[in-house]
Amino acid sequence: MAGEHERADDAVTAEEARWADRYGLLFLLILVALLLTAANTTWLKIAAVLVQGGVVLFAFLAARVGRRAWRLAIVLVPLAVILGIAGRFGDSRPAETVAATINLVLPAAAIVALGRRIVVEPFVSSRTIIGLLCVYLLIGMTFAATYITIAVVSDEPFFVQTDHAQPVDFTYFSLVTLATVGYGDFTAANPMPRMLAAIEGLTGQLYLVTVVAVAVSRVRTRRDQPPAG
Repeated sequence: MAGEHERADDAVTAEEARWADRYGLLFLLILVALLLTAANTTWLKIAAVLVQGGVVLFAFLAARVGRRAWRLAIVLVPLAVILGIAGRFGDSRPAETVAATINLVLPAAAIVALGRRIVVEPFVSSRTIIGLLCVYLLIGMTFAATYITIAVVSDEPFFVQTDHAQPVDFTYFSLVTLATVGYGDFTAANPMPRMLAAIEGLTGQLYLVTVVAVAVSRVRTRRDQPPAG
C-alpha cells in the first residue's frame, strides 16, 4: 500500500511539474510579446498581435479552463487577432481604434483565465508563484494597451515630452509605473491618464507586497501538506 501511495504521489508531482513548465513557457511568451512592442515595421507589429493572441490561448491552456471556455477562446481569440491585424494595415482612426481595443482585450482575458485558476489552487507552490508573476506582467500589458487606446480615441498627445509616442513608449511607461521606478522621462499630459498611472502604481505595489509576498511566504510542496483526517 505504501508503495502505491508513493507512486501516486510521484505521478501527481510529475503532473504538477509539467504544468509548472507551461507556466514558465507562458512567462517567456509574455516577455517576447513585450519585446515586440518595440517593433518598427508593419510585419513585426503584426507578429506582436499574433504573439499576444498566442499568450491568451496559452494562458487558457496553462490555466486548464473548462471545455466551454476553451472552445470559446479558440473561436474569439483568432477573430480578435484578425481584427487587430486588419487594424495594423489601416491608418484611419477607426482601424487604429480596433487594433488598440484588441490589444487591450487580449491581455485582460489572459489575466481572467490565470486568475481563476490560481484562486482555486489547493496550496501555494512554485507553479503558483510563476503564475502570479505572469499575471503581474499581464497587468502591465493591459495598462499599456489602455494608454494606447486613450491616445488613439482622444487624438491628443498622451505624454508631455512627445507628440508622437510609439507602442514601446507606452509599454515602457506602463512597466516603469507598475514597478514604481518613476524615472520621469515620460509623464502623462492629461488628468485621466495621470490618475490611471497612479492607480497602476498602487496596483503594482499592492500586488507585490500582498499577493506575491503572501504567496511566497506560504509556498510548500504536496509532500509538506498535513495528512488528511
